[in-house]
Amino acid sequence: MAWQDRGTKKGMAILLAGLFFIAALAACQETTKPVTASMEAQVFSEVTDASVPSEGMACLTLRSSVKIPTPEHYVLHRIEKPSLEGGFPFELEVDGQEILWKVEGAPGVDPVYGPQGRIAEGGVGMRYVLEKTIGLAEGPHHLVFGVPYDDFYMEVNVFLEGGETHTLEFQPVYAMGRKGYRTFFRGISMTAVFLDGVRIN
Repeated sequence: MAWQDRGTKKGMAILLAGLFFIAALAACQETTKPVTASMEAQVFSEVTDASVPSEGMACLTLRSSVKIPTPEHYVLHRIEKPSLEGGFPFELEVDGQEILWKVEGAPGVDPVYGPQGRIAEGGVGMRYVLEKTIGLAEGPHHLVFGVPYDDFYMEVNVFLEGGETHTLEFQPVYAMGRKGYRTFFRGISMTAVFLDGVRIN
């Protein structure tokens, strides 16, 4: 009887250890959207006047252009995507402060092939262009740029000089298709980031 009790206790211990290990693995999985501490203080504000920023302040113009398939493509391939009612969403977080912009798109047709071969944005689709300027203090900043439609987020650290206007551009790099080339039909897999024309990632 004692041996049975001992065996039962050992089995329970192994089971509990296994459950703990599984829980630990689940807790270590990365989330798609980086989790950062939210700040109550206002870090930035949207700027519509392109004048030179005051001393100790900087202007940062954010640019991105994303192409996605037309709704008919998703219907044909039975793919469910979030609704774009109200516009295509671009998300930005700076030092914990968030903003969501929704922009209207336009249909576009790009050549499928060029001098270098297959073009990632070749074909018929919808293009959405973001260009917004924010004002914020000079110095280092932590940014998270997001395209919620593709569940894509990119973190980047920048240092901005005061009294100047800077440009931060996120150029999408689309995922690889089954035929071995990148295509916007597969969504965004990463972005190339340029600060004032210089690639920083």
